[in-house]
Amino acid sequence: MQLKRDTDFALRMLFCLKQHRDNTEIDESNGLTLTEIAAQTGVPRIVAKRICECLQAKKVLFVSYNQEDDEKTFYSAGDLSAFSLLDVIEAVEGTGRLFAAFSRSSSMYKNCKDQILKIQKKTENILSKTSLDSFLSTNQM
Repeated sequence: MQLKRDTDFALRMLFCLKQHRDNTEIDESNGLTLTEIAAQTGVPRIVAKRICECLQAKKVLFVSYNQEDDEKTFYSAGDLSAFSLLDVIEAVEGTGRLFAAFSRSSSMYKNCKDQILKIQKKTENILSKTSLDSFLSTNQM
């Protein structure tokens, strides 16, 4: 399974926000602006904006807007254990399906459909049981 580059970027950004939150007092300063996220993760700002919007729609990220500096500040959800790796993949990629590219009318798909669905179910199970909080806490980027 090869995930899109944007999923890698999303995980980097979430790791950055979690690390920042864990290292600061819980107040307005525990969020990061889009510019700060992009600079700290190496994710292009325009891509970071698109990913933040996807994660915000899933409520993995929250945003506040400061009219003074015309900048949005992003915060990771307080309880990242409520989200799984599958949630992030689906937020960014739209689907967590391994075999989404296969034509459903192909002879390979017709012959291997049961195996494909079995593998897909196992993979989704593993990804959905891996909490975002535990993943981000055990991996150093």
